[in-house]
Amino acid sequence: MITLLDISKLVEAGENERFEFKSSFNNETIETLVAFANTHGGKVVIGINHKNKIVGVKTNEESVQNWINEIKGKTAPSIIPDVEIYDLESKIVVVFSINEFPVKPISLKGRYYKRLHNSNHLMGVNEISQLHLQSLQTSWDAYPYQGAELNDIDFELVKDFIARVNQEGRF
Repeated sequence: MITLLDISKLVEAGENERFEFKSSFNNETIETLVAFANTHGGKVVIGINHKNKIVGVKTNEESVQNWINEIKGKTAPSIIPDVEIYDLESKIVVVFSINEFPVKPISLKGRYYKRLHNSNHLMGVNEISQLHLQSLQTSWDAYPYQGAELNDIDFELVKDFIARVNQEGRF
């Protein structure tokens, strides 16, 4: 749980790889949550503008639930962030928190984002496939080569490789 003091410190420090400020809830909010889920997790604070000034948001329990439903409905696989509501300087601030998702990537309406420094970047096809393989803790060489046969393996090369690994003591 984040405290009011933590929010004040975040506002002073500004946006970074794990924190983003938005003056209102919109698709960019969801984009940032997706980028956080695809990298190291993070928090989006609604009610702080691009100049790091607390502007607050008008909200109620129903609007926050609608925001959560919108996030869930626009992401695949669906993500549901944790939500905390604060009164900061007599203004309402909403904090969405999302952890790094274990199986990646997450998309927003079929588009994939990652977080670099203090901004979101659209991922390319190679980045998407690489991120998926990494999240499964595998790589392209873990899959069988289609059309290959046992006779295609050079067993002398395999023996040499094993000998080098054993000699060096590591892969």
